[in-house]
Amino acid sequence: MNKHSSSLVSAPYNVFQQKGSANWSVRFSIPGQGQIRKSLGTSDRKLAETLAQRVYYESLLKAESGLNVRVKTISKIIHDYIQHMEKRLEQGMMPKGVVIQNKAILTRYVEGFFGEQNPNFISNKSVQDYLSWRSDYWISGPGKDIQFLTYERDGKTITTPITQKKRIRPSPATLNRERAALSGFLQYCFDSQYIKAIPEIRTNKTGYTARPSFSAQEFKIFNTYAFRQISEEGIHPAVKYDRAVFYAYINIIALTGMRPTEIKNMKWGDIIGLELDEKGQPLTHDLHLRVHGKGKSRELIPHREVLFTIVVLHAVYREAGFVPEKSDSLLLHQDKTPFKSFSGQFNSALAATGLTRDYRGVKRTPYSLRHFYITEQLRNGVDAYVLARNAGTSVKMIEEHYDHNTNEKYKDMLRPKRT
Repeated sequence: MNKHSSSLVSAPYNVFQQKGSANWSVRFSIPGQGQIRKSLGTSDRKLAETLAQRVYYESLLKAESGLNVRVKTISKIIHDYIQHMEKRLEQGMMPKGVVIQNKAILTRYVEGFFGEQNPNFISNKSVQDYLSWRSDYWISGPGKDIQFLTYERDGKTITTPITQKKRIRPSPATLNRERAALSGFLQYCFDSQYIKAIPEIRTNKTGYTARPSFSAQEFKIFNTYAFRQISEEGIHPAVKYDRAVFYAYINIIALTGMRPTEIKNMKWGDIIGLELDEKGQPLTHDLHLRVHGKGKSRELIPHREVLFTIVVLHAVYREAGFVPEKSDSLLLHQDKTPFKSFSGQFNSALAATGLTRDYRGVKRTPYSLRHFYITEQLRNGVDAYVLARNAGTSVKMIEEHYDHNTNEKYKDMLRPKRT
């Protein structure tokens, strides 16, 4: 390296040429940020002196304003942030699903818009411009020419075509999820001193969106159908077994409010207080359940009737020739491997009972059993705060998505005597 001190004797920086390069560079130190080196992009010594002075004092001003002098592109900062999220995932401080979702949003959209810009480009205006650009991404933006989408899931690379149905503007709920990912990234930029202030991100109001549930009468029809299917004449024993487990599945969710993912993760050892005699009859009558999902765990209080369903499920297993261990999944095939999904049976039962869609035309899913539980609890006067804790959600979520069809409990107030 050929070192050449600045022609300004008292200058707090050095101008030098890197070995093998004709261009000049500048080197200086900033308190708290260490030594900074930057190429000046010119082979003219006199011009280099002028540029070096400008770079030094601009860097000093940034440092005094609390900013990080080591300039990185927004693209590089995004990948630093992804590593930060992955480390938090390893530490159990961030759910895996959120990390995967945020990574996809940041690399496709945020990096696609801000890309090679430096953090100074981030402002209230540029963020609003980004949100507008993102809204049109699949219609008139960069996504209009993309034919296939490739992503990783459970260690596998999946490629799916982008159909015309997908070339739409994102819903307010989708945009709000993406705003949350962007907000986390901007907070990281602020904490890392790349920006002086966090730009405002306006959130769209999604409004009142009741989720597809069942009325009490609809659930009775659905549940009765599932029960009668078990005793259908002439069916193979393996089919009868699967139908019995499916019947237990829908009743356990409807009596506990568990998410389908939570019942999938549940073990027999998560049933607290379950004691059975040699014949499989209960010795206790009060159960609590430990559930795991969405990166969190909780203990919930189910309806008492869930005991009957669990005892019957245990009897189904005994009849099949095995007794489940505490380490076994709650819902088991006859070979004791866990059931992965009941979507096929669920959709078939919905179609057979004419309940595929709710009164608004919204398609029902296994989550509708959870929505049924929460709606019925509200209808019967359970406090929203207590219910939210038991169901692993928030009062706000209940008010926005579940507190519908509950006017029945207020019917006397809504029908005052007329004078």
